[in-house]
Amino acid sequence: MGLSRSVETAFFKHLFSRYYDVCTRFAYWRGKKDEEVDIVAEVKDQVIPFEVKYRYEHTGAGDLKGIIRFCAEKKVSRGYVITREMDDFSIMPLEDTPAKARLLKIAAPLACFLLGQAELQLLHGR
Repeated sequence: MGLSRSVETAFFKHLFSRYYDVCTRFAYWRGKKDEEVDIVAEVKDQVIPFEVKYRYEHTGAGDLKGIIRFCAEKKVSRGYVITREMDDFSIMPLEDTPAKARLLKIAAPLACFLLGQAELQLLHGR
């Protein structure tokens, strides 16, 4: 298993731990043109896609065809791209999608930290 798969697995564990007390459905999505989304979470009435791109290069729209198509087809308004580099952090507007989706690019350590903090706040009733 490569490092990217390990990060994907670790991120999923944090995501699952954050939402274990809510009826959440997790899935993987593959489009017609062999495009994919690593994790799709259905939480209550929201569908939220997550794409893990753990590599040295910054991640651009050309690297995210699967999650972009998913947002367009499913009319999703937001998604997350989990990256490697701490400075690969931004909001990518997807103006050509029906819901005018936005993707938040966030480094894996920060994403996992924030999910962990949210879980702790839930456990302690804050």
